[in-house]
Amino acid sequence: MRRQRALILNCILLCMILGALFLVPALGSPIRYRHLDGVEAARLKDSCSEAAEPFFAELLFSGEKLPFDRNTSTFYLPLDMEQEKWETGELASGLGDVRLLFEEEFTRTSKQEAIREGKAFRFYAVRGTEYQECYLLITGLPILSIETTETADTGVFGGTLCYWDARSKRDWTGSNILEAHIRGNTSRTYPKKGYKLSLKTQNKKGEVVPDKKPLFGLRTDDEWILNAMYSDSSKIRDKLSVDLWNGYGSRVSEFPEAKFGSDLVYVELFFNQEYWGLYGLMEPVDSKQLDLAKEEEGEAAEYSYKAVGLQGGDADRLKDASPLERSLAGFSLKGNHDSNEAASWEPLISYLSLRDQEDDEAFAQEAPLLMDTEGALNAWIHFQAVLGIDNRAKNMYYVAKRSHESYRIYFAPWDMDLTWGDALSEKDPAELKGEADETVWDVGMNTALYSERINWEPGDRLVALDVEDARSRVEEKWRTLREGVFSDESLTGHVDRLAHELQDSGALARDALRWPDSNYGEDYERFKRMALYRMRILDYYFDGNLEAYLGLGYQ
Repeated sequence: MRRQRALILNCILLCMILGALFLVPALGSPIRYRHLDGVEAARLKDSCSEAAEPFFAELLFSGEKLPFDRNTSTFYLPLDMEQEKWETGELASGLGDVRLLFEEEFTRTSKQEAIREGKAFRFYAVRGTEYQECYLLITGLPILSIETTETADTGVFGGTLCYWDARSKRDWTGSNILEAHIRGNTSRTYPKKGYKLSLKTQNKKGEVVPDKKPLFGLRTDDEWILNAMYSDSSKIRDKLSVDLWNGYGSRVSEFPEAKFGSDLVYVELFFNQEYWGLYGLMEPVDSKQLDLAKEEEGEAAEYSYKAVGLQGGDADRLKDASPLERSLAGFSLKGNHDSNEAASWEPLISYLSLRDQEDDEAFAQEAPLLMDTEGALNAWIHFQAVLGIDNRAKNMYYVAKRSHESYRIYFAPWDMDLTWGDALSEKDPAELKGEADETVWDVGMNTALYSERINWEPGDRLVALDVEDARSRVEEKWRTLREGVFSDESLTGHVDRLAHELQDSGALARDALRWPDSNYGEDYERFKRMALYRMRILDYYFDGNLEAYLGLGYQ
């Protein structure tokens, strides 16, 4: 009996060992697919003819349909560009009567090189006696795909949004009902549009409701921004500036759940089965991001105002002005507030009254009560460091939150593509074609900015009047930042990481091919040299020479 038990146990152990020997290689094997050698490929073309019309658009990876560019019959597979090893999975046809034959064993090549160089691996989709020549391209970035009956130039549209992550193959893909519209002011005149996305789903009652998703490591939400980054030749200005701000300015200890800023992740976009290029997926600076209190929650409502243009108009006159007049004064009320209600504008008008205060002593006394002076100084330092010329009169949220039973204004910069020396310039009229949607602006490097002050009124006046020791606070903060996110090593390393992500994912080159008239071709080494030059300029002025710095100013 004991011998029988021992024999059974030994057999079980042997089976487990053999099973492990067979199972581990299977689990660790690279992508599975059928490939042809040269002789088989020639035989295929002899026995089959190329299809007159494309018939194959359903390539699956581990059972999930991949995004597809119908113009080139190219399928895109997002994989982790930081890992040398190929992921595991299987490439298969989504059509039962179609078999796939790859021309080469691409998983024997370097995965990272294939991603970096944008190699397109040819394969054949065979149905009966005809075949379609297709390609598989590996990208290092996540992918979004919009499917709609409308065109990319339609102002408002609905459809479907699908997404694929590159970093993981667990819960790496999904889809949603989509509502979207074109966004931006100057940017909406470019051929490559930016979009506001709203994710929806259908509940059990058949109602279409918001559907919050945590896309690519960003916040869990149903509202998203797609930033086209068309005019930025580097494609890193916005993300670099956002990341730096998040390193020291977007959090306020008094409001730990609020974030006075955004985040950006690079993605590639498809629109109606066409490759549409490189985009930045961003969190909107909205009520959720800012953790604004709602009146129905038993608290006083909190408000957000977006600067949309040159701020003008007397604050006292705005108290009795119409919503249109208030918007014309350079601000837009955000969120679900009634712009006709004077109460919705009162916190901003109080701040504007402070802005218009002619008595410097009164301003110095009132400023700490009506605005977050630390946040204002942080924003002022930020605009000096990144050369945020487009955030002086717009692209800034003025956020009214309750602090000690009264409203104070907090600051959240937004849309920082015109930074690091880039500036708008008016086109030569001779270059204009007279088209309705044509932009009259060019964007390019203005090196003169690197030795100028970026004037931003709240910060300028705090520093000029030395409100609450603003000058020593600026100098101390700058010393801290130069040892942290703005140190030479940290700043240049940050630029290198972003350039690596764009170049070595293959996305930067693809975007340039897709949009040849856009700005591209930034010299990242020059970018770093100019950034360090700006740091040296500020090192001088922010070390006992702020009075002289205030005498500078970019107009």
